[in-house]
Amino acid sequence: MKLGLVTGKIWATRKLKELPSGALLEIEMIEDGDNPEQMVAFDPLGAGRGERVLVTLGSVAKGWFRSHPESNVVIDALVIGIVDEKD
Repeated sequence: MKLGLVTGKIWATRKLKELPSGALLEIEMIEDGDNPEQMVAFDPLGAGRGERVLVTLGSVAKGWFRSHPESNVVIDALVIGIVDEKD
């Protein structure tokens, strides 16, 4: 898992039918260093701009959709939590 900050929402008027309902978010990963990584992640939870989120990547993200009717989902970054606070 990685910790990131939602910086925006990606609007797509056309997308694959296998993509379930949810949003595509632009996320800046929270890491040490001068050049933070940017990514787009699928969000089924409803996170908004400025919120910190937990993101899982790769086969773990895709595996979450095994029970989905269209099991051929093309997701490799998935928001799995919205962080309320961090110590």
